Amino acid sequence: SFLHTLKQKLRNLVPVSRTYMDNKLKELEKSNKRQEKLLTELQKNILPAQEMKDYIANEFRRRDDWAKRAIQVQKEAGDRQIWVIKCPAPEGEKKVRWGDYAYAVALKRYLDRMGMYTIIALHEDWDCEVNADVVLVLRGREFYRPDRRNSKCLYIMWNISHPEMVTEEEYKLYDIICVGSLHYAKELQQKLDISVYPLLQCTDTELFYPDPAAEKKRGGDYLFIGNSRGVARPCVLWAAREKLPLKIWGAGWKAMLGPDKTMVQEVFIENSQIPALYRSARVTLNDHWKDMLDYQFVNNRIFDALACGLPVISDCCDELREIFPDAVLYYRNKEEFDQCVKEIETHYDEVKARVDAQWPMIKEKYSFEARARELVEMVIKGKKYKKSGR
Repeated sequence: SFLHTLKQKLRNLVPVSRTYMDNKLKELEKSNKRQEKLLTELQKNILPAQEMKDYIANEFRRRDDWAKRAIQVQKEAGDRQIWVIKCPAPEGEKKVRWGDYAYAVALKRYLDRMGMYTIIALHEDWDCEVNADVVLVLRGREFYRPDRRNSKCLYIMWNISHPEMVTEEEYKLYDIICVGSLHYAKELQQKLDISVYPLLQCTDTELFYPDPAAEKKRGGDYLFIGNSRGVARPCVLWAAREKLPLKIWGAGWKAMLGPDKTMVQEVFIENSQIPALYRSARVTLNDHWKDMLDYQFVNNRIFDALACGLPVISDCCDELREIFPDAVLYYRNKEEFDQCVKEIETHYDEVKARVDAQWPMIKEKYSFEARARELVEMVIKGKKYKKSGR
């Protein structure tokens, strides 16, 4: 209305053609829109600038707190070794959405029981030190450089996922290397001059364990727990296409599944709630990141599910088949996947019996208790080598 009024007054005052005036007003409108757009962009940038200011202030407070905390930690630890687990999960409420955080919490519990004083340092605190005796880095997607100013500290990398992201140069920054694959550990042992140990993923046997009473209510659901990762994960799409009774917990699936999006229950489930699902379902689907499969890294979903007595249909590598030759149903393509489903539907009791037989081995060899014990033994040996100068 303002522009319309302006047009009328200008036509009364200035003896120019109507077409000329209309063109000039259109240019004025375009100019105003450009200015409005610039103002909007400027307003968008003001908030990130404030966020950056708050972030910097918080980082100064964080480092100041950690400097004070070092004295407090030393006092609380007493004669116990100080272990810092570098966990790549972010701080705040989001950390529980990271499997790495549940991993670190379980490992801490068992290290503490073995007499260690254990701290979990989330990703924002990776550059903060407390004069630790041992720093254990859970290496997935995030890089960490050992702080060699602490000469007494033993630095351990436990590469549990995304092995293709880790170079030989990065491995050489550490005193001890652990990798989640026996096959890949042997390969690295030939290439590196430092200690390399196979240390496979595992399960928390105080959370994931057989429960006969709960299993009496076991239903017919197929489960999949995991995000879509923005890729077409074949086992999920095959199950959806065949209209299997699949229930999904994970993000990014609704857009990908289209009319089958009703299979998605929630975009997230806490680790503590998963065992109840495993004990109530018929079978779970499983797959690995491509590089984990290529490097023969077995993911912990396998151990979690089998510990709860839940059959697993999974993609396959030699290492996984060597651990569980007949307790897991394997597929490499759609035809083999269909055969796995047929096995579940026609011979479930036999499959379930093979799964149940794995519990003693999982508890003994593939638990966090076993991993904590192995890590402490590595450190004892590593400290001796360090003192001798070897």
